This record gives sequence, C-alpha cells and structure tokens, in this order.
Amino acid sequence: MSRRAAAWLLLAVLCTPAAQARLVLDDSLSVGERPQATFTLRVDGQALDSSVQAAFVMPGQQITIGVRDRPDKATMILQTSGAGVPEQVAATQWRWQAPTEPGLYPLVIYNRDDMSRRRLNVFVQKPYDRSQSELDGYRIGHYEPHGLRGRASSAPPAGLVQVTRANRDVALSAHFTLGQFLCHQQPDHWPKYLLIRPRLLEKLEHTHAALADAGFELDTITVMSGYRTPWYNADIGNTTVYSQHLFGSAADIFVDADGDGRMDDLNGDGAIDTADARWLADLVETVVAEHPTLAGGMSVYPANSRHGPFVHIDVRGVRVRW
Repeated sequence: MSRRAAAWLLLAVLCTPAAQARLVLDDSLSVGERPQATFTLRVDGQALDSSVQAAFVMPGQQITIGVRDRPDKATMILQTSGAGVPEQVAATQWRWQAPTEPGLYPLVIYNRDDMSRRRLNVFVQKPYDRSQSELDGYRIGHYEPHGLRGRASSAPPAGLVQVTRANRDVALSAHFTLGQFLCHQQPDHWPKYLLIRPRLLEKLEHTHAALADAGFELDTITVMSGYRTPWYNADIGNTTVYSQHLFGSAADIFVDADGDGRMDDLNGDGAIDTADARWLADLVETVVAEHPTLAGGMSVYPANSRHGPFVHIDVRGVRVRW
C-alpha cells in the first residue's frame, strides 16, 4: 500500500465514532516508509526508551499510556487491534484495560499530522503462583516465597509471558525479539514461558548502539542465555535461587557479526579469547556510566569446550562485579 493510500485509509477511519480511542490496526506502511516517531511514551508513569516496544501486563490489568514531547498542536491517536478496553482521558493520554486471555495485543500510537508512529507490543501474561511447578506442561520449578532481602525485583512473579511458535519472532525492541530470551529447555514443547524486564532491553539496545558507534554492523547481539526457569537453573547445577536470570533481568551475551556462533575478534588482535569479552565488558561500562539507571552485575567468562567467551550483564540496580 502506498503512503497516500495509507493516509486516506487512516483518515477514513478517523471520521468514524470513537476513533480517538479504537481503530482497526493498520500497520501497512513498511518500516522504511514510516517517519521516525517525533514523540516518546510513558507507560504507567515510566518513560519508555525509544528503542523498546514491549510492555508486560496481567489479565484485566489497566495501564496508562501517555505521550511525552508531543510536537506542538499535533493530534495523537491510540490504535488498537480491537481487543482490550481503551479510554482516552486527555489529549495525549489513554487508559487501556487488558483482555483476560494471555497473548500478544499490539497497540500503535500515531502522530496524525506527520504519520509517524510507535508500536507497543503488549503481552498479557499467564497467571502463575509458586505452588505450580509447570504451566501447560512447561517446567517452571519453584521460586522462593520472598525476594532477596525483601526486594520486589526478586519476588516470585505473578505471571509469565507465553511464547508460541506464532509470536516468538515478535520484536521486543529495535534489535531483539521475544525468542532470543527463551530458556534452553524442552526445545520441542509449546507454549513456552519466560520473563523479560524492559530495562534489560534498554541496556542491550544502548550496548548495540555503542557497538555501532565503534564500527560493528550487527543485526543484534547474541543472547547465549536469557531467562531461566528455576527448574532449569537447578538442573544445570546452579545453587543460587536468586539468579537474575530467573527474573528476566540478566543476559549472557557475545558479539557474532560473522555468524559462526562464537565471539568475534573485537579488539583486533587476531585472536578470539577472554580479552574480547573484556573489551565488550569495558564497552558496557561506558554505557552504564552514561545511563546510571542501567546499573547491575557484570562478569567476564572464558571459553570452554561448549562455548566461546561471553559477558554476563544484568539490571539489578546496584553495581556488582565478580
């Protein structure tokens, strides 16, 4: 569909009743045709990094979506797929009540004047309580009853994101998809479940941008290990019950532009070894220095017979190195 045809389609929809709150989801313009969004978003009062396009809610939960930095007098539109209950509460703010059925429910926020948009992939999670050892046959194991030192960030989750064959390639941010963070268990079992913190996506995206600035052309950063279920974490011999991987706050990463499944020669010394992982860790340090809210744990790991060198990063909120 051409840009002009898409514009006329949108205008026709806008002339229908309640168009400010509910539209037929039109994502017909390809990425290259869409103007870069001239605004930023807040979800439940929290600023959403421009590269992140995912939110995670519980069934029936109501969230508030607001526009920041709106261009002067621009008309903003919330577009839904017809699911959930939207309500416009101000010129640049909406409340949206999630459906009761777990799944993916995309929203699009438009600037009607210049046709720029931001897509928000909202995942309604499957409820979970710690008495359950599995969800739909997918092993979860058991979380500790309380967060470490009472912290909410490591408390047992109320729900987990359902991953299916159909949604595993959905974008969570500009360069990362849902399936990249899956736990390495039950490869042929569907659906699967995971957790992912938007702040981790933000940290990964800033790292990706820093790599681009350093001259590396990458579609993504390889996530060797993202979410881990408590069952899997114990099965591979980890004794910690508060690993950041269990809460969607951690990723073990390496750079693999040539696609050989191992770390690239990042420091240009002709060898692929722990020094390359240290180079990547130093780059992450510069990212955190510029974005202190992304503070967390980090460690460099050497290669072994099963994998090349890699770096663990997380967003626990305090600086930890080991």
